[in-house]
Amino acid sequence: MSISSGSTSANNAAAIGAAKQNSATAKTEDNRGIKDVAAQAKQAQNTAILRANEQVSLRSNNDSLSLLYKTALEGINAELEPVLGENAAQKIYDSGIDTSPEATADRIVAFATGFYSRYKELNPGASEEETLDKFLGIIGGGIETGFNDAKDILKGLKVYEGEVESGVDKTYSLVMQGLTSFREKMLEMATNPPAADDNADNGNKDTA
Repeated sequence: MSISSGSTSANNAAAIGAAKQNSATAKTEDNRGIKDVAAQAKQAQNTAILRANEQVSLRSNNDSLSLLYKTALEGINAELEPVLGENAAQKIYDSGIDTSPEATADRIVAFATGFYSRYKELNPGASEEETLDKFLGIIGGGIETGFNDAKDILKGLKVYEGEVESGVDKTYSLVMQGLTSFREKMLEMATNPPAADDNADNGNKDTA
């Protein structure tokens, strides 16, 4: 009788101990779960705040075109690096300047075409037209990448609409026009070099 009672008490104690252990384990897991959920909520909150700040800062067309200018230069840099070397086109991000579509397009075109003479030196032997077309193909690919990257960012922030969208589209159109004008100007200069007649005139004046 006493043996049976002792055995029962031992079993009860073991059961109570196991229950306490299971309860402690469950509490630990619950606490860990609560901490994980809290951490995820905090991260989501921080992400939401960051996106809200970015969205506010990019809602105006001027700030969006500043972003566009930056990504265009980075795209040009990436395309020129295999040809002209690392960091051939310095990554420049201007702030506090005119960011209208016209001004932004002018700066992108001027920046990109400024590397033509260096490219031409490193790629001799081809005609002016062939060299121009290859060069414009390279920088054109970089510009395309930059514009697409900027559009993706603006679309992700849900601000690629209205004035922002029309500003980006107008800037792209003006950049393409600028590259076409640059090509025509370079071909004209190659066909009609301006310095030859001037040198001849100077020579005649000196002899007189």
